[in-house]
Amino acid sequence: MAASPSPSAPTTGQTCSADQLAYVKARVDLHVAQRQVTIHQLTSTLAARTHVSAAHRSTLSGLYTADASGLAAVDATVQGDTTCKTAIEDGRTVVTDYRVYMLLVPQTHLVAASDTGAWGASRLAATAPKLQTAIDAMTDATKKAAAQAALDDLTAKTTAAGADYAGVGDVVLGLVPADMPAAQSTLTAEPAKVQAGRTAMTAALKDAKTIAGLLA
Repeated sequence: MAASPSPSAPTTGQTCSADQLAYVKARVDLHVAQRQVTIHQLTSTLAARTHVSAAHRSTLSGLYTADASGLAAVDATVQGDTTCKTAIEDGRTVVTDYRVYMLLVPQTHLVAASDTGAWGASRLAATAPKLQTAIDAMTDATKKAAAQAALDDLTAKTTAAGADYAGVGDVVLGLVPADMPAAQSTLTAEPAKVQAGRTAMTAALKDAKTIAGLLA
């Protein structure tokens, strides 16, 4: 684990002095504290992302609470351990049972990005009927054709963006610490979908700007 003792500290098979045991306990305490700070930061990040779905927000909030409580319990256990062997074994669960950096952090950011992107795509797509009405009323044939082409592309791009974002949150929130690091490839694949959605949305917004200019 990240908090494992340095080479100068005792290994699990050795007896240890009081100072060595104190060192192990201090290391575990430090790494738990760092993760608690990260969980607090993730909680603030989630609160600021107002377009995360209610279901995903509830799941993430539950994970934050469970991990914070679990980490505190591990730290308390380690601080009460009387041998280095036990303290090290208990301390390793800080990483293996609570994948804060490997899992919880990317889960939070991917859910926030995909849910926010999906909301944006749906909002932009909802403007299409009104834009179509305005385009139908245009009298300049050249501008009308250009505006229609832009709207057709906007519709295609928002549909593509919605498809890219769809399911990302459910996929990453379906992962648990025991899945890691074997499921790392899943976390690697999902950001590509989010990026594809962003690319499609950038193109759709450009189309919207083109239409606005032609309608002016």
